[in-house]
Amino acid sequence: MKELILQWFILGILAVFAILSAFVGSKYSKLLSKYCDIIKYLKSLCNCVSSARWGNLQIRAQKGPSVLTTELSKSLNSLLESILDRDKMIQEYVEKEKEANNIKEDFIAMLTHDLKVPIIAQDNTLDLLLAGKFGQLSTEQKDAIKNIKISNSDLRHLVESLLDSHKFEKKGFVPKIQENIMLKSFIEDIVYQLSSIASLHNKVIRLYDHLEPNYKINTDVFLLKRVIENLILNAITYGINSDYIDVTLENNDTHYIVRVRDYGHGISKENIDKIFNKYYSAAELYSKASMGLGLYLSNKIINTLNGSIRVSSEENKGAEFSIIMPDV
Repeated sequence: MKELILQWFILGILAVFAILSAFVGSKYSKLLSKYCDIIKYLKSLCNCVSSARWGNLQIRAQKGPSVLTTELSKSLNSLLESILDRDKMIQEYVEKEKEANNIKEDFIAMLTHDLKVPIIAQDNTLDLLLAGKFGQLSTEQKDAIKNIKISNSDLRHLVESLLDSHKFEKKGFVPKIQENIMLKSFIEDIVYQLSSIASLHNKVIRLYDHLEPNYKINTDVFLLKRVIENLILNAITYGINSDYIDVTLENNDTHYIVRVRDYGHGISKENIDKIFNKYYSAAELYSKASMGLGLYLSNKIINTLNGSIRVSSEENKGAEFSIIMPDV
């Protein structure tokens, strides 16, 4: 009898254990399933956020396994939609700005090109007047025409800078290298062409040659000439109370250097770091017309030719610009 009771007791315990195991197993299985659903949801959420981080705003967060996660997905998707809408607005704005800038640049290019022709014609007429082709002029008349010619020269330089700026912003500068250019002769031609403008300002351009005999370079003569002309014209314009402009040529084993120096007011310390910035100009200090493009373009050109421009200056003692080019 005792053995029978013990057997029933053991069977009862086993039955209870089996019922409890089935209940716990069912609960564990549900918890495990929920845990797997959450892990799966979090992975999809991370994938959505990671894609957005790298610029793909098209992927959306999936509906979550609970009310809370569903609301989280809705909030994230709303944020992505808002970012996408804002991105479209920015793109449309950029396109409109680009189109407006193109219209503006094209207008400036056409305007400056059309202005250049009458400026050149006017300059030629002034030369004829000074040469007495239309009759003799008095000293006062000649002085007045010389002043007009100076202003005309400044205006022509301004127009050419605007045209060059437009070309650079559109296409950049593509060098056309010519070989075996005699540097001294090349600079002598530039100095000769600008001597008449210097004389109108009562200045003399002095050339100092420290080059090796028959020194030759490979360069884009048009671009390099544009820079040297700009530096000399700046020296003529801003070298106030100075009678001379010095152009010095040097070379060493790796570089050749063209220095342009004036003996005017110089450049202040606070301005010397700004002079190559686009549209920066000290012209207003000297009642001159300038857009602040000359040095900006000169620096861009020389960089395109793999060189550099350096400036040293001291107030009331003038300024020296050095074009340093590789000897290739």
